[in-house]
Amino acid sequence: MQNMDIKFFYRRNLPHFQKEYSSYFMTFRLYGSLPTFLLNRLKNEYLLNKKMIVDSEDKLSQSKKIYELQKKYFGKFDNYLDRSLSAMNYLIDDRIAESTSSALHFLDGKDYELISYCIMPNHVHALITVERFLKPLYKTMQSIKRFSSRESNKILQRSGAFWNPENYDHIVRSQEEYEKIIKYIFNNPVKSNLVARSEDWKWSYLKG
Repeated sequence: MQNMDIKFFYRRNLPHFQKEYSSYFMTFRLYGSLPTFLLNRLKNEYLLNKKMIVDSEDKLSQSKKIYELQKKYFGKFDNYLDRSLSAMNYLIDDRIAESTSSALHFLDGKDYELISYCIMPNHVHALITVERFLKPLYKTMQSIKRFSSRESNKILQRSGAFWNPENYDHIVRSQEEYEKIIKYIFNNPVKSNLVARSEDWKWSYLKG
């Protein structure tokens, strides 16, 4: 199969872009951490606004406006996650957070370079850089989830789905955005009123 510099594919409901020699802002969450009706509402709002852009804007401005719309959609999605921390919060357990941290670090230097992450009670934000894709990005995420869910379910003495199968991945377009994302990741526990200072959150990481 011929390699392509940019690949576009769908993994369930969200669009995912892959471009080599790029950085990605990743978010994945616990299964059941947000209600289906809310996700459907957000999805329908996004699709309606996207259609309005496509119908009213020329090709040159569509890409930029859809990109901004995707970021706005993610902001709403993340805010709802932060508001529902008490509903599904397995990751508040240090043993579970440690298994997730280990899974992220295990692939560092193999599938990607791990730049930063924050493990929240019900979701994870991570910033990675990929030079060459050895496999599709969603396959890499499956590996992380498979390892951490197996270990976490053992600790919790439970079975069944641990992570939501969908991931949010956002390609970073500039150095300015790269730096803003790192600040966003580290500020998430403060924004959610879990700690007063970002440095007080145990499960944040930045490559030295």
